[in-house]
Amino acid sequence: MRAYLLQTHEMLFDAHWHGFRVFEGVPGRGIYDNMKTAVDRVGVGKRRDVNARFLAMTSHYVFDPEFCNPAAGWEKGQVEKSVRDAPSRAFEHAREGA
Repeated sequence: MRAYLLQTHEMLFDAHWHGFRVFEGVPGRGIYDNMKTAVDRVGVGKRRDVNARFLAMTSHYVFDPEFCNPAAGWEKGQVEKSVRDAPSRAFEHAREGA
């Protein structure tokens, strides 16, 4: 888990770099919400105007971005719940070590 102060391109690129390093490779595809650092405009269905900097990053690492449908939380599975619960889990482990 990594925490960033802002949701900038630099944060997004850094998070990917660390993830690929930890997992020792790059996946064939990444599934994303329609965050502004990745998508300039959400079109009808799966149509997206993908941000040029984000697209350059996916081209550099050679993987395909896939975007969830708006207001379709079930497509992201447990990701949002995991993000919500992560801080409390991190602090639980910190308290156990004290």
